[in-house]
Amino acid sequence: MFKKFMVAGALSLGLLAVGSGPSQSGVNIDLGIGGGRISCRQGARIVSDAGFRRVRPLDCNGSEYSYRGFRRDNMFQITVRSRNGRITNVDRIHRGGGYGDDDEDGDY
Repeated sequence: MFKKFMVAGALSLGLLAVGSGPSQSGVNIDLGIGGGRISCRQGARIVSDAGFRRVRPLDCNGSEYSYRGFRRDNMFQITVRSRNGRITNVDRIHRGGGYGDDDEDGDY
């Protein structure tokens, strides 16, 4: 009986050693740890997910990225921290609602 347990234990350890190697599935998961920055596109996606429409980058250099976006027909400048993607500032830069040229693109 003891011999069967020893054989089963040895086989279990052998299977664990085979299954502990690196994954070959082709999946690359980057957790963003270690001083990396988000991309300009990732920052725009973060701003869009926060409820802004027609998000356009203004400046994607340095420690903060800035974007233009619309929410409820008002234009905003949104600042995002490039290290972690946190929105640090939102300023309304133009109030919409009229027939004037309140949109550079002209496509409401």
